[in-house]
Amino acid sequence: MFSRFLTFFTICMLYGSTSAELYMSVDDIQRGMKGVGRTVFQGTRIDTFGVEVLGVLRNVFGPKSDMILARLSGGPMAQTGVIAGMSGSPVYIEGKLVGAVGYSIGAFAEEPIAGITPIGEMMTVLQRASRDTTSSATYGSAPWDGQIAGVHGGVLKPVSIPLMLSGFAPQVVAEFREELSKYGLLPMQGGGGTDPSLSVGAFEPGAPLGVQLVRGDLSVTGIGTLTHRVGDKVVGFGHPLLFGGRTAMSMTAAFIHEVISSQMLSFKVGTASRHIGVILQDRAPGIAGVIGSEAEMMPVHISVVSPDHDASFNMEVFRHRELGPLLVRMAVATSVISAEKLTGETTVAGQLTLHMPKREPVILKNKYAGAQGLGLAVLGLTQPLAQVIQNPFVEANIDSAVFQLSVEERAQSARIEGLRLDRLKYEPGDTVHVSVALSPLLGKREIVDVALPIPEFITPGRLILQVVNEQQQRLQDIKRTAYQPKTLEELIGLIEKSGRNDVLVARFVASRPSVTMGGREISGLPTSVLSALSLARGSDVVQKSQQSVYSQKHVRTNHVLTGNQTALLVVGKDGSATFSGRRGSGEEKR
Repeated sequence: MFSRFLTFFTICMLYGSTSAELYMSVDDIQRGMKGVGRTVFQGTRIDTFGVEVLGVLRNVFGPKSDMILARLSGGPMAQTGVIAGMSGSPVYIEGKLVGAVGYSIGAFAEEPIAGITPIGEMMTVLQRASRDTTSSATYGSAPWDGQIAGVHGGVLKPVSIPLMLSGFAPQVVAEFREELSKYGLLPMQGGGGTDPSLSVGAFEPGAPLGVQLVRGDLSVTGIGTLTHRVGDKVVGFGHPLLFGGRTAMSMTAAFIHEVISSQMLSFKVGTASRHIGVILQDRAPGIAGVIGSEAEMMPVHISVVSPDHDASFNMEVFRHRELGPLLVRMAVATSVISAEKLTGETTVAGQLTLHMPKREPVILKNKYAGAQGLGLAVLGLTQPLAQVIQNPFVEANIDSAVFQLSVEERAQSARIEGLRLDRLKYEPGDTVHVSVALSPLLGKREIVDVALPIPEFITPGRLILQVVNEQQQRLQDIKRTAYQPKTLEELIGLIEKSGRNDVLVARFVASRPSVTMGGREISGLPTSVLSALSLARGSDVVQKSQQSVYSQKHVRTNHVLTGNQTALLVVGKDGSATFSGRRGSGEEKR
């Protein structure tokens, strides 16, 4: 009890001698006390609702973390129960601020029972925002649902935050609903964009508080309630949004269109009306921010080009290790769907350009085709962005991300169907002439000729000829050499060399040891050198592989390639080539 008194005493000292008249300590709360809460049910008018204290739950989330259990009444709550969007609604008893509505019993509760977060705990978050008035990127943790089992046989959890998505395709919202729900967010279509034409009420306790995670042509806004304001500092929600700690999220005022009643979960439908400031703290008792500041977000530009239609989209996305890449993926998927058809055979040529401080832009190009071409393109272009943002080495600040996609309504794909060699027997130093048969979708068979020299230093024996697309070849090499990047620069280098689906690779592989140093493979080393390198200190310096890659050729084609083919050659000995592959390997040999 002394620690709770000390927290309350600190608040009084920080916010003036009259603070004891403004706030009520959780230690003074008794069962049966009645008070009022403030929130907006429609528009910007702040309404009141009734509050009856049922008791105080001590040390709910840990030491010194209490919760006031209360029954709410008034307004529409007899029909709705506790409403998603009420997070942060301030509660007053005897004219003093007690805390904020932050928690509720799970779905299908028969009456509106709420958990109220004490104001003393919320003010500690406000104090942190007062000390740190500079916005910064956040690199938050995994989703946290905050559930507490065993309260009246149900589950007491944070009141859901309605997440209003504006401009997003319905299919995208449905696909990513579960991922967003892990963060305690309630995604819903429409109303997320900033609309300055809406009326704006006073930004005071009980007013709608919006947190904008995406703004621009597409937007995403979480809606809650402002709990308390001290000058230009505000605190709200009564629970974490993403539990990101120090953060930088855009803070807005909001307009509430309506409360939608549901037996499962009632919620407010709202729209951000104007920019207010920046949320700087996102912690267990709530979120806190500063009015007038600006959140620094990641600019994203998406352009989609097709024979009949061009479209471009500009937005800014909240910087967050997990949620940021997810929001970008949703935006890219929506941009492609809004500009083009959703299903059927397609070919997508895509490019991702990442602009980062003090280095040349990171550029990744690839091509995707087939019935799943759009989905593969979205995943293939957004995954590298996620890898950079989520790298375990350093905080990667991306100045901007640019996505360029060109879409055709036909699949330019082909299967690697077979191989043909110019002869049966080879010697070290010979050149192998390979004819690779491609079988395009709805097209005539094509032949690609490749000449591969056999190294003169190679010892007689078996040599494997592999033919595959470049991206698959890169993946095989990473797996074969067990290469793991050790720095952000090495990771970026790996991304830049990830390979293309429309490039054919023919190469020789032998069952002979090789080494990888810094991601670079070295083959054909003498046994003495291999032995010396194997004694190198640190397994992360030199990595050994039981296979070596010799000559290889990369040939750009007009098709996205699938399948693979192999041939086993015997060098320096009598014998014939043996063929194998995926889907169509029985080729005639000359």
